[in-house]
Amino acid sequence: MKGKILVLFMLCLPMVLFAEADINSTEGREIENLVSSVQAADAGDYILLPSGKKYVLTKAEIDIANGVYDYETFPYAVINTQEDGVKVKTISEAHTAYFYPDGQIIHNLKTHTSFEAFWNFIDSKYHITLYIDDSGETHEARQIMDVKFDVFRAGIHFQTISNGTDVLDSIVIDAFNYKGENFTVKYCSAPEMAWGNISSEGMFLPVGESYEFKFNIGD
Repeated sequence: MKGKILVLFMLCLPMVLFAEADINSTEGREIENLVSSVQAADAGDYILLPSGKKYVLTKAEIDIANGVYDYETFPYAVINTQEDGVKVKTISEAHTAYFYPDGQIIHNLKTHTSFEAFWNFIDSKYHITLYIDDSGETHEARQIMDVKFDVFRAGIHFQTISNGTDVLDSIVIDAFNYKGENFTVKYCSAPEMAWGNISSEGMFLPVGESYEFKFNIGD
């Protein structure tokens, strides 16, 4: 099943790599807005966006483009702690993670490149959970119809699930306007799991309160 998912998001790389940022720094050199250029860049180099603004690259973004960023430890992230105890880790302009005191984590992603790199990491570590529709057919994703905004955004929610005895890691990926589609994909630490139209007996349910994605649509 993993091969199909990998083919889905590796077929083409977007020309526009990173979200637009209002950065006025003139340090570094200008590079092309291409994956190959970002891979060879140094921290501080910048992309001149069509708007005339400069997007200054960070070490994290360069590592992400090269496929070597450590999503286990999130190096170079800027960390702030909110009053409610939530730690906000800014990995890049396009990737922010919220670490909740109860262990849940929500990642908000703004660009295809940041999303695909993180999705690749998840797919290499966890097992895809098949979605069973009302007719009993299985799919790797469920299509989402109701979308309230027209820009690309993706949310990735790490949480634990339990059937009252066993506790597993669960990852829920919601993608909006990704290559023309809106969908939900789920992964689990255990193989051969299913969700959707399944019996409630022995069903794994989230442990604790679930949190909503905090999408910022304005930038």
